[in-house]
Amino acid sequence: MLKTNKDLHYGGLFFILAVSKSAYAMKTCVLLLLFSFSTAAYGQHITVLDSSSQEPIPFVHVYDGNKGVISSSKGEFYWQNSTADSISLSCMGYATKTIGVDQLKDSLFLMPKALALAPIVVSNRTLTAKEIMARVLENTPNNMDFGLSSSEVFVEYKNSYETQKMDIEIKKSTIPELDQTFVDEILLEMPKNEESANYTQSKWLRDSGGLELHKLEIMQAANLKDSLVEATYASLDETVEGILKKRVKKDSYFKVKSGPLISIKVDNDNAKEVDSIAQDSLKTTPEDFVKRQLGMLKRRVNTLLFKEKNWALPFLEKPNKYTLTNEGIVYDQRVPTYKLRFTSKKRKDYSGYLLVDVVDFGVHKISYHNNKHAFRIKLFGLFFEERLDNRTYVFVKNQLGKYTLYQIKEKEESTFGLKRPIKIIEKNKVVKGRNRQNVLSMDVNYSMKEVQKANIFFNSFTPISKEEFDALKLIHTVLPTDYYSLEAIRELMPGLPIE
Repeated sequence: MLKTNKDLHYGGLFFILAVSKSAYAMKTCVLLLLFSFSTAAYGQHITVLDSSSQEPIPFVHVYDGNKGVISSSKGEFYWQNSTADSISLSCMGYATKTIGVDQLKDSLFLMPKALALAPIVVSNRTLTAKEIMARVLENTPNNMDFGLSSSEVFVEYKNSYETQKMDIEIKKSTIPELDQTFVDEILLEMPKNEESANYTQSKWLRDSGGLELHKLEIMQAANLKDSLVEATYASLDETVEGILKKRVKKDSYFKVKSGPLISIKVDNDNAKEVDSIAQDSLKTTPEDFVKRQLGMLKRRVNTLLFKEKNWALPFLEKPNKYTLTNEGIVYDQRVPTYKLRFTSKKRKDYSGYLLVDVVDFGVHKISYHNNKHAFRIKLFGLFFEERLDNRTYVFVKNQLGKYTLYQIKEKEESTFGLKRPIKIIEKNKVVKGRNRQNVLSMDVNYSMKEVQKANIFFNSFTPISKEEFDALKLIHTVLPTDYYSLEAIRELMPGLPIE
């Protein structure tokens, strides 16, 4: 699907010209004190450190016998008070530690375990990449946790847009204000680079190995906005809309032509009362929002990653179609892993690497990208290309000793371009006979690059039964709220692991 931004909207504006548009102080102090106390009692941010190096330990699993939380790549986690008396902290390469909840501090320490893996590391026989891959696939049913679980999921989506070229040359204009000088000034004012982001915090009950048992409840949702960019577009909207109101008749419609092959009819948007009712009926509901979010998560976790309690990734599902190389042993989370490099024998498929535990052949990390483009079209002056720049999966061991998904990190790039003549003709429904009112002809040369980034964290892991799954009654009330700083969003979602 082609995705547009405000720049494209303003390109469209010219393409479709007429579619626009004291005791009090004491009371406050008391409330602040009560709020601070309740916040401190409710939960706290904790960092797990290596007792020897004092460095943060990533991906520590914290479990109280009922719920689990996983620390971020900086060793940080947000712990909410529970009825349990103690919690356990476990991480590959470290001794498991149990601590009473009344002893929780801002920093906790784990002791590194002595690595008794020398016989494997210095073995005279080096396993080939194909042998390692075979053991990965053989051990997957035992290594991966494909059971029912409940997870706290944080999702960050970031979109950035870069206008690489935006040239509009006016050939003919019967609207005096819309001359070359005005168009050049508009293009000069429009932001050339934009960035937007949205964040959600959800509770996801899921079957890790299938597509059937899934329930999602969104707890918080936020959009991160740029107030300066919004103000700029509002000003430009007001300027252009003023010209259109002055020069365009009420009952007009528009013919948009581009060469001999493309012709579109566009009605003028003047019946605002009717349109506002229609717009309200199309607004996203909380149920719609949840449905889209769940569909996105199921696609990335189940459809792309797993299928019928096994791998769905092409280089794991059919490794014989890929060239595999064992690049030796590297350390991940203080644990020795084989680094397997793979590349497709087809130019348009994938290349990347896996980190595989040298003992149990569990997968620690998968990272891959498109060798070329995933999709491309170039036709009649229109150009669109899309490619996966990177997708990374990070796995950690949970309290059951099974590997579970902790993070998905993804970056996709797309480029859109248009180089065509555009003619916009205003016609009027009421005027008899020759009903042409205004004409705007131009040559458009436009190109834009969009980068989409997704960062998904499974910030907790709690195994559940089918009875617990069935008992959850979903309540959908949340829609995204606009914020203008990441700090405000962090206050809304204190457990947000985004760096």
